[in-house]
Amino acid sequence: MATVTNWVDHLSAKEVAGAIYPGVGTEGLLVLLALVLWIGWHVISNMQEKEKLSNLARRRHGPNAHKSNITEW
Repeated sequence: MATVTNWVDHLSAKEVAGAIYPGVGTEGLLVLLALVLWIGWHVISNMQEKEKLSNLARRRHGPNAHKSNITEW
């Protein structure tokens, strides 16, 4: 059995053209998925923070409420 000592001479230009790694061609889909997840995370975080802040606003603490040092988070 013959062994190959020089892969550059052994392979044709058609065989080595393009990227050689797993998932070639899925970069666009992965970027789109990451963008959807990123926007979704911001929307969910905004909804949760809005709910928490509206609950605190409904309690209507007075100007001296900070002196009791009671956390409500």
